[in-house]
Amino acid sequence: MLVVEDNIFIALDLEAQLVEMGHDVVGIAATATKAIAMSRQSSPDIAIVDLQLADGSRGQDAAFVLRNEMGIPSVFVSGSLHQVTDDEKEAIRPLAMLSKPLLPNELRRTIEAAASSDLAWKDR
Repeated sequence: MLVVEDNIFIALDLEAQLVEMGHDVVGIAATATKAIAMSRQSSPDIAIVDLQLADGSRGQDAAFVLRNEMGIPSVFVSGSLHQVTDDEKEAIRPLAMLSKPLLPNELRRTIEAAASSDLAWKDR
């Protein structure tokens, strides 16, 4: 798993939730460029992606590259889900789009559903 989030407190919380679920987190990226670079090095199964990142970059741009160049699906976790256009949804095919703040166990249920239905790995 890769966490793509520029707010360090949220990123660390997401990382802790994923580790508690038994997943390996390959890192935290605060920018789209860093997310792409980290994914090329470590090839995570899924990226948990915020939309508004540090340096003004967009999570959608990172998620597009991850999905279409590396076969890595994303789960969007953002307070700004309205910023994702229909064309972006079609091109990126996120596994889920979750609004911040997350409800208790919302991330867990989403990741488990993706894994059990094999959605996360069908394009890899």
